Amino acid sequence: MSETDTRRRFRAAAGTVPRRALAILLTLRRWLTTVRVRAHLRRTERALRATDTDHLDPGRRRRREDALDALRAYRERGDVPTNEATTERAPQFVGANDVPCAVAALALADGQSDLVERIAASENDVRVETTDDEPLLDWLDGAGLTRAEAARIQPAYPSEVLFATDCGPVSCALAQAIVSTVAVGVFAASEVVGYRLAADLFPENPFKRRGTLAYLTMMNCLLAPLVGVCLYALFP
Repeated sequence: MSETDTRRRFRAAAGTVPRRALAILLTLRRWLTTVRVRAHLRRTERALRATDTDHLDPGRRRRREDALDALRAYRERGDVPTNEATTERAPQFVGANDVPCAVAALALADGQSDLVERIAASENDVRVETTDDEPLLDWLDGAGLTRAEAARIQPAYPSEVLFATDCGPVSCALAQAIVSTVAVGVFAASEVVGYRLAADLFPENPFKRRGTLAYLTMMNCLLAPLVGVCLYALFP
């Protein structure tokens, strides 16, 4: 293989690494979102099943049990809506991937497809805890669920437009410290690998070796912060 072909392949590989890294991190982030939502729904279902429902009439009590059964089935499917409408963590009644949120899934299971379609078209980021949508509240009451219970069921979803960096259970200070350490480690490791790679590619040409190392350093200056931002976004 000629030296020109080697450099061409090296440049092509260097250009695809950040894109592949971003794709892997985005896939990991979506998987973590699914895990977070499923854990949230499992805890919520357990709490709602333990709630005293003696004040409900038999019909509403039966519909409530059906709704909780539908919630369990929804959780076990593992589908999560994607948020492409806002740059913040927010509810999505129906995601951009056409997956309904947990509350919407319960409404669909109860035959309320018209209600779901209307809300998705007019107020897709509706928050049950603050909504004044009377048909939605009437359906919840008929299904034996309170507004507070439905709000507990309804999770928010991180944006697919920008990485969410709001802090949750993990403190911002700890997340930033971990991410900074990892980013510095990635930069240092990449520099060592780049130095060895440049030395192997151009052992007899110090000018090309220094130029290649400078190019890799510039790439690392972009890659390390990108890794840091992606990792920060993965924290719950």
